[in-house]
Amino acid sequence: RTDYPWRILDALALGVPVVAADSDVHREVLLDGGVLVAPDAEGLAEGLTRALSVDPARLSVLAADRGRAFSWDSAAEQVWHLHAEL
Repeated sequence: RTDYPWRILDALALGVPVVAADSDVHREVLLDGGVLVAPDAEGLAEGLTRALSVDPARLSVLAADRGRAFSWDSAAEQVWHLHAEL
């Protein structure tokens, strides 16, 4: 699918915090791994200011943690646990 936020997931996997336009998909994927903003110039400026005002090491850890939730290793582990429960 072209509307899935692959670039956001790539950034999160690298521990790079994301500033993204607020949408249902971004809200679900991003959680605390970055900042959601209004999809306009003022929203972007506000989001960048908020992201830069947070401890960068903390935000990077939160981003990396969220990225791991979408990793292939995580998916394989979830499938393994599902099969183990059956």
